[in-house]
Amino acid sequence: MSSRLFIRSIRTLPLLLWVALVLGIFPLADGYRLIGRLFSSEPQENDRASIALELLRSNCFECHSATDPKADLRLDSLKADFLHDPVAAENWQLALDAIRSKEMPPPDKKQLSSSDRDTLAKWIEDELRRYIKASDVDRRPLRKLTRNEYQNTMRDLLGIDMDFAIDLPADPISPDGFTNDSRLLELTPIHWEAYLESARKALKRVIVSHDRPQEFHHTFERSNVSAWHGEVHITNDLGRRQQFLAKMESAYPEQGEFLVRVGVAAEQKPNRGFPLLEVSVGYRPDTEILFREFPVVEVDSPGQHTYEFRGHIEDFPLPVRGQGKFPGLVVRVRNVYDDGSPLPEGTKGKDKKFSYPAEPHLPLLHVQSVEFHGPIFDTWPPAQHSEIVTATEKGLDPKRSDVRRSLEKFVQRAFRRPASKTELRSLMKFYDKAKGEFPKFEDAFRETLAFVLIQPDFLFIQSKERQHASEDSKTPVEWVLASRLSYFLWSSMPDPRLFDLAKTGLLHQPEILKAEVERMLRSPKSSAFFEQFADQWLALNSINNVEINREYYPNFDASLKADMIAESRAFFAEMIRSNRSVQDFLLADFSMLNEPLARHYGVDGVFGIQFRRIQFPAVQQRGGLLGQAGVLLAGSTGADSHPVRRAVWIRDRLLNDPPAPPPANVPGLDSIDPKFHQLSMREKLEAHRHEPSCASCHRDLDPWGIALENFDAVGLWRDKIQTKQGDKFVASPVVAKDVFSDGSELSGPEQLKERLACEYGDKFARSMLTRMLTYALGRRLDVVDRASVRELEERFTSQRYRMRDLLQLIVSSELFQGRSFGSEQHDK
Repeated sequence: MSSRLFIRSIRTLPLLLWVALVLGIFPLADGYRLIGRLFSSEPQENDRASIALELLRSNCFECHSATDPKADLRLDSLKADFLHDPVAAENWQLALDAIRSKEMPPPDKKQLSSSDRDTLAKWIEDELRRYIKASDVDRRPLRKLTRNEYQNTMRDLLGIDMDFAIDLPADPISPDGFTNDSRLLELTPIHWEAYLESARKALKRVIVSHDRPQEFHHTFERSNVSAWHGEVHITNDLGRRQQFLAKMESAYPEQGEFLVRVGVAAEQKPNRGFPLLEVSVGYRPDTEILFREFPVVEVDSPGQHTYEFRGHIEDFPLPVRGQGKFPGLVVRVRNVYDDGSPLPEGTKGKDKKFSYPAEPHLPLLHVQSVEFHGPIFDTWPPAQHSEIVTATEKGLDPKRSDVRRSLEKFVQRAFRRPASKTELRSLMKFYDKAKGEFPKFEDAFRETLAFVLIQPDFLFIQSKERQHASEDSKTPVEWVLASRLSYFLWSSMPDPRLFDLAKTGLLHQPEILKAEVERMLRSPKSSAFFEQFADQWLALNSINNVEINREYYPNFDASLKADMIAESRAFFAEMIRSNRSVQDFLLADFSMLNEPLARHYGVDGVFGIQFRRIQFPAVQQRGGLLGQAGVLLAGSTGADSHPVRRAVWIRDRLLNDPPAPPPANVPGLDSIDPKFHQLSMREKLEAHRHEPSCASCHRDLDPWGIALENFDAVGLWRDKIQTKQGDKFVASPVVAKDVFSDGSELSGPEQLKERLACEYGDKFARSMLTRMLTYALGRRLDVVDRASVRELEERFTSQRYRMRDLLQLIVSSELFQGRSFGSEQHDK
């Protein structure tokens, strides 16, 4: 089969064949060994099981059977064949925890005697212990790269920046909130097709087969665009409503990397932030404009500055040559600083051009020059090409031995381990076939590399030492550890230093491993970890799902949502970098703010878009996660706070104790009161709780959210709640107090923080450890992990719950490094 036909066949292979392919390449564990079922045939065991069954029937089945099972847990049909039903093992563990903690049976039900409780718990413990001893489940399953990991890995492997994952399906979200759960990440034909297309597009930019292209160079000292869409003031002096526009009618590239160099003079103003330079490239088709912006640059010092912006022209909107009323590629320069004050009114002159008055209180940018250069390269072929392909004399193909060496070097980086002889022989055969179809060496070699980038060895993270490629070699554990470490802390492939340490066999040494963790956390690449973990642990993406009600918040700036997410990310990063106690997530008197968010909170003296640590005065009642606007906005309707959403978030995200979902027969709020839409959220909740079917669930849930009622939908402090009734807003006092079923009272955010930190502090710390370990391993924790997790908990406690220490504990653990603790330690 030809190489091209082989790769095309990916699109037509049925799903089951792909599954078989992957399983063939990555054989699973030898299989599960069946343990004893619920009722053993041995008389002694049968007697114990019968007693346990009777205790369950008389004390548990009433609530946990086929008719409306509480917490969605049925005990009457729960299997004890754990190895063939690991979910059952997890549910039995939950039941055991509830029995041991005396949470079950609940206070309003018949209680177990101490001896009966011990009998039932002992039986479950024994069955679980048998399961753990007999368990042969692979504790380190193979895991496919997530979209984010694939994006970062392709970037670091090929040395170019583009949207590699644009056509990949979204990753599924696990019950823990993470997208890197190995048991949920499927590999479908859609994935294979997207991977192949992405690899080909990327390699076309990296491996060049054409002659040195024509270069274009332009310099603009004045805008050369007169007619533009919208009420735009075109000038070199940039305030909020002005723009600099430079157009290239036809002399511009359509492929390759380009550079925009902008020279500006900054004019700062007292008690204001800094000018924000935004550069974008695109065009005007007709009555719209299509632009892609580079990241904004903050000009934080006065005087003259020069900034460079690089990109691939293929990633930007490009006009079709010879078509459209307004031909040409345009570079746009703006100053996007905005202090939130009212915008000035513009005027239209006789020449039909708009102008806006100066705003002397705001910082300015004076554009001195704009340069466009493209395509750009220091050498030809470009550096990325030469990094992969062995150089040859012009016009000559490389020797076959050179091709093999180039492939070996690339495969080692792509597979994150040394290539085997069998793999290299197979790839060279593929290359030989490709040469017959492609006239140029570069095209055949590019297709071979694309084939490498759709291999499971690239798309999956190796999690253990294993045989590969026809059993001719093994993946050394050091290389496995390097990958686990880099995907944990960087969401990407190892860098050269990690590869070198893996090659020399030194990475596993405790002091070296500890130093590498510290180095990696100092690297800018660690921002991927801070963002990914914070986003998924705190469910920050839900912030964007809340639509702000403009009747209640007419002046809310939608761009603040991005700042709210960034605050929580920066706060999490600060907790790691400063090695603060996990309790400071609750009790800290500071957060990480920039100027727009500080303005939103009413905090003076914070200028610039960079986030920095800001301590709140006591009257602010902020600090920590529970005072952050994004967390509060996510727990709202966009018009008012939503105490239940906030309470569920606290129970789930902070305490790892999500409440059971509501039964299907719960009446809707609007069926409780015909004037439901005129009620405040607290009044709606009160009406809801008067329903007997609702009260039992809400009595120990609602107080967690009601304590935050002083914060409105967008996270601002309030003493009164505004509710719209008809055309008017009616104010009512905030009531941030409620009572749990045990009679204890919770009042206000400060008391909420204290209760979480003091009474639930250990539970919160365990929750953090569990979440972090789940993220690091790329799978859910289960019953077999309990002994290992308990040991980590003890060490975490002894180190006073320090956050950076937690990362070191996880990386040094046997769970992370792939060595099982064994059943003996579980028995201890």
